[in-house]
Amino acid sequence: MQTIEAGFPNSVHNAQQCFRQILKALSEPGSQVTLEHHLGFAPLNAAASQVIMSLCDQQTALYLSPALAKNSEQPIEQALHNLAFHNGLSSAPINQADFVVVDAQEELDLSQLKAGTDSSPEQSATVLIQTNSLRTGPVFQLSGPGIKHKLDLQLGDLSTSIVDYLLKPSHRFPLGLDFMFCHQQSLVAISRTTKLELR
Repeated sequence: MQTIEAGFPNSVHNAQQCFRQILKALSEPGSQVTLEHHLGFAPLNAAASQVIMSLCDQQTALYLSPALAKNSEQPIEQALHNLAFHNGLSSAPINQADFVVVDAQEELDLSQLKAGTDSSPEQSATVLIQTNSLRTGPVFQLSGPGIKHKLDLQLGDLSTSIVDYLLKPSHRFPLGLDFMFCHQQSLVAISRTTKLELR
């Protein structure tokens, strides 16, 4: 039976606090921020849940991968039920979603996601990746806007398809995907303007 769980303790204030942290992460790719106002709607972790609660509303199409529930006692429908109640979100197929939440070890065809258009590149999907760590896995070197000097970063154990897209996106700029890597309460954002290389 699906149950309604509590959202942010102070919905407006907490969402604003999270929003400011998310903006910091997006403007400084590779920097880590902490979102600490909600424990998350399992099987989503705390960071992924708070990003969705802060950025999404009834006009947002959301895709939650079934793979997120592989190590959880809660089905993915439980998280969607709570997000629909608190934010009015609706579920969508992965190729139509504005926000896509997947497991870091999933093999995905990221080329099928919304990447925007030449006239409206902002109409692209944001990909939230639930990862097992931000201290293990391949070492990426980041450079680009918002990064003063080249930055080394680990994003956990990632599938080959995610690593390949990060290193060589299948969409040409300004089209493309923006990524947010979520581990527990921690968030790291990778903009489409960021260049990644393996160390």
